[in-house]
Amino acid sequence: MNLKQLVNDRRKIGKTELKRFLSEQLSCNIEARNTTSPRSLAFWSKAKLSMKTTSSSLHGFALADDVITKDPIRMCEAAADYYEEFFKESASIYHPHPYTDAPDIEWENFDEKIPHTNLMEVLEVVKSRRKKKSCDAHGLSNYMFTALPDIYWSFLINIFNKSFSDGVFPIEWKDTRILLLPKKDPICQPSNTRPISLLDVFLKINEKLFHMRFVDILKRRGILPDTQSGFREDFRLQTRVLLFLEQVSSLMANSSPVATIFVDFKAAFDQLWFEGCLGKLKRMGIPRDYLRWINTWLTGRRAFIEIDGEISRWFNISKGCPQGSIFSPTLFITYNSDMGDFLGGCMSHFFADDLAAILAGNIGSKFTSQCIDLERKLKIFLENLEYYSILTSQPINYNKTEGLWTTRAVGAPRCDISIGENKIKWAKKFKYLGYWITPKLGYGTII
Repeated sequence: MNLKQLVNDRRKIGKTELKRFLSEQLSCNIEARNTTSPRSLAFWSKAKLSMKTTSSSLHGFALADDVITKDPIRMCEAAADYYEEFFKESASIYHPHPYTDAPDIEWENFDEKIPHTNLMEVLEVVKSRRKKKSCDAHGLSNYMFTALPDIYWSFLINIFNKSFSDGVFPIEWKDTRILLLPKKDPICQPSNTRPISLLDVFLKINEKLFHMRFVDILKRRGILPDTQSGFREDFRLQTRVLLFLEQVSSLMANSSPVATIFVDFKAAFDQLWFEGCLGKLKRMGIPRDYLRWINTWLTGRRAFIEIDGEISRWFNISKGCPQGSIFSPTLFITYNSDMGDFLGGCMSHFFADDLAAILAGNIGSKFTSQCIDLERKLKIFLENLEYYSILTSQPINYNKTEGLWTTRAVGAPRCDISIGENKIKWAKKFKYLGYWITPKLGYGTII
């Protein structure tokens, strides 16, 4: 009995001391939260876990004639009808088209082969992936990778290398399971949902291996411009914001009226035109084997939608980058890497599919003359933007495309500009890459 009582007493003392220690640690971390010490990093690393916003779940669909359905089977079919139509190949492509119908250009590296992989590289990729329990279309998740023996991957190496040399891999890897989240209201139309695509877990490993080789090609050929900071190693969002502010401030220092057009592309990643993308990549100097792999990866995909355990029919996907893929953002920014060349007369800042174009009036002129010159530049810019949008089949979201005047003069000049029949709205402030930009460019709102 004495030994049992002693153990209980020591356990209570241990719990008390542990609570005191954790309380002291928390107090120290809170005091150091705004410093550069490791305690600050530890505090915010844990605090951010409680700050994540959660998306509301989908409760029902508002269908035609104001009919609301909460039946999962009916919701699946309604969503499949919408997304099957949405992912059809665009019918607004004009031919002959410079991306697909112009004479081929064969670069000196056109016959370059894709380097094969080995077991060590594959295992590094597998172990670097976050272990998630969400399942793909075949009920597999990469969480099971922790239980797979290393020798298992030696069998898949032949498939990975076969895809690099011949551009083929199992067709089942192209199957996608799609879950839906509402953009705002839990009961909405299918068009107001956000599709979450769960790709094949083995295809993701293959994508990562190919992605590393494709990025090497891009770096060697210098294809991606420095004005693009999205989804690139060694390029930061904060640097893009600082460069943007520096250019606007420099123009304002010369007393020039500055107009910035913030362009939003409608479902940009989901609009990728397969044939045009491949034709454009070939003209950029991407080798044949890389083009063949990308063609196999893009085409022949299909998906189903799952809601509350019910699944829809299979439907084909004939446009758009596969969501959830590590390679999709890189392919998208490569496809649009020449956008800045089409938008002459402005300073362009890109972050993935976000475009901020800065235009200013001529330096040294009267303010009224500068405003007239700026209006002329804006109209030319919007004409070029519309042309590029049609050329690449990347529609513009006119409702979210806005302009912002930045000037030291009292009040902003009045300027009505439009793209076709769509008038550009002038905002009093705009949130660019998470930072509020105001007409006077003050730091009171931006931080």
